[in-house]
Amino acid sequence: MFETGVRGRGTRRIGMRRSLAAMTLVGLSSGAAHAQSSVTLYGSLDGGLRNLVNGTKAGGAALSMASNGVYKSNRWGFLGIEDLGGGYYVRFNLEAGYILSTGANSASNNTLFSRTSTVGIGGPFGQVDVGHQFTLQHRLIKDFEPFDLRYLGITEAAAISGGTSGRDDNAIHYHGDFGPWTPRAVYAPGGIAGSLSSGSMIAGGLNYHTRMFKFGAGYTHRSNPLSTTATTTPYFANNQYTAGGAVTIGPVDLMAGYSLTTQSVPSTVHGETRNQYLWGGFRYKVSSFFNVTGAYYDNKNSTAGVDGRKDVSILGVTYSLSKSTQFYADVDYTHFTGGYVTNATLNPSGHAKQTGVSFGMNHNF
Repeated sequence: MFETGVRGRGTRRIGMRRSLAAMTLVGLSSGAAHAQSSVTLYGSLDGGLRNLVNGTKAGGAALSMASNGVYKSNRWGFLGIEDLGGGYYVRFNLEAGYILSTGANSASNNTLFSRTSTVGIGGPFGQVDVGHQFTLQHRLIKDFEPFDLRYLGITEAAAISGGTSGRDDNAIHYHGDFGPWTPRAVYAPGGIAGSLSSGSMIAGGLNYHTRMFKFGAGYTHRSNPLSTTATTTPYFANNQYTAGGAVTIGPVDLMAGYSLTTQSVPSTVHGETRNQYLWGGFRYKVSSFFNVTGAYYDNKNSTAGVDGRKDVSILGVTYSLSKSTQFYADVDYTHFTGGYVTNATLNPSGHAKQTGVSFGMNHNF
């Protein structure tokens, strides 16, 4: 390796320098090979039809193409992971929604990555993500939500998830997997000058999951503004308590859950706003490609002394053509009572009873 000819010591020094440089390059290249990075493009395409009896104010049936997805919301995104070695890694996730029939951005405010926008770090301690992301409640109930957060436009799972579209802005989310236990914690600063609490959010939860049993419980506290349009407005406490579980018996999963949300209001308003959710259901794996799922959701609401109730019953089936593609169909029945009948936001048609049928195809990539 070293030159030892008649040129003497100078030649030896040059040869040694070259060898040290070569060994340095080898060391750097091995380090670069160790810290590997990957970026994955992924997404979901869901196209189908939905027929809703009493879906309009005029009554009758309303047939529509649910171009934002009936079974699963249409989305595309990037997931990047850099391996730092020693079990540590850095990750980012950007996810956008779109309308299948037109290709338009599905976000009402035209935000590109309205579904997820995070960067984080993970390791033996767990994982921390910072940015716009799913709420703690959304992640918590996944273990015991019968439809695994599918059919969100029909079931009450989206409302149970809490937050804006089931997501929080400016959130710092931690979770760790330690055997069967998964602790969770979230904090989001409010960004309101002169107040650390106004507009902020703090949450904590715990999941326990084995092959046979799954349980979870969590709490979220938010400081919500009285008005979203006024330049100055007081903030009031919003608290959500959630718990549920599931048990697996052969090819059948049985699950149930409970969630209570209370929103404090000014003393001039009659009482606090309360939303109580109860749900239960099953998943039956008939075969490796055919599944049946059924669930019942009950929502009781009390706002300014006016009570309302919404009950949803839904039965759905899926038939897998491959690991990425499946056909789906469902039949569902929704019943509104009390103040919910005339609630234009929750029930635009104004009819107390609605029956829906949906079918379509979902493809993941």
